[in-house]
Amino acid sequence: MNDLTKPIGQQAFVRLKELNDNNNELIISTQVIREFTNVTLRNAIYHKLDLKDSINGVIQSITEFYKNFEILYDNEQVLTNWLQLLPALTTNKDVFDFNIAATLRANGIRHILTHNANDFSKFSDWLTILPLFPQKRSPA
Repeated sequence: MNDLTKPIGQQAFVRLKELNDNNNELIISTQVIREFTNVTLRNAIYHKLDLKDSINGVIQSITEFYKNFEILYDNEQVLTNWLQLLPALTTNKDVFDFNIAATLRANGIRHILTHNANDFSKFSDWLTILPLFPQKRSPA
């Protein structure tokens, strides 16, 4: 979604701009930044792009995150929350999503904007999931 030359990247940019224009506070965790970096560099390697250029692009993106988002950092409370959430873990793929949820809980955040709503549905008793791309209503 970081590639604005692709439709999904353009849609994500428009959605974030819309939320920002409606005075929503945009927040990102260091876990999301690490995942963004991993996906971006993995894609660069897969497509045989210049790694140094790709790393510079990631650094530039992270610099933009600093300007446009409040950044949440891991701390002792995040780890405590993460440990409390772990018993609900059903697959190792959820480990990082549980860290994101723990970070949100530690900071009193009760909403998440995500393209992967199912990844956070297990926290729906305390976390409101906002889809990155709202479902279009079908005509009645």
